[in-house]
Amino acid sequence: MRVLEKYTGDKTYMFPNGAMGTPQVVKEKFPAVTAFTHVVETDESGEVMFALQNLSAMCTMHGVSQQLSENEKIAALSEILNAPDEEESSVSPEIRQAEALEAIAEGATAETTEIIDILLGEEGKA
Repeated sequence: MRVLEKYTGDKTYMFPNGAMGTPQVVKEKFPAVTAFTHVVETDESGEVMFALQNLSAMCTMHGVSQQLSENEKIAALSEILNAPDEEESSVSPEIRQAEALEAIAEGATAETTEIIDILLGEEGKA
């Protein structure tokens, strides 16, 4: 799950490399946090700073209205970022497996035919 929270400059995070992301360090590395609203992509405990992004830019990239409040923007972005991938969710694992077997069969060789037979539980029947 991708968790977004407003960056306030009041909290210390851990960077993914293990370094401490104190408010002073974040301000030094990302001075724009003093002028623009940013959001932190973090873990469910709010400890790791995976990303620090400009809120307005994220809204533009994901089609979220600039007319919303900051909290509404963050909630909308969280919903978008955590939504299941439409293509992935609409295709069942069985269909993906069948498509993979068909792709293998299209370029069938003795080796791939043997693999297909094993996958279908038909090995040694020929």
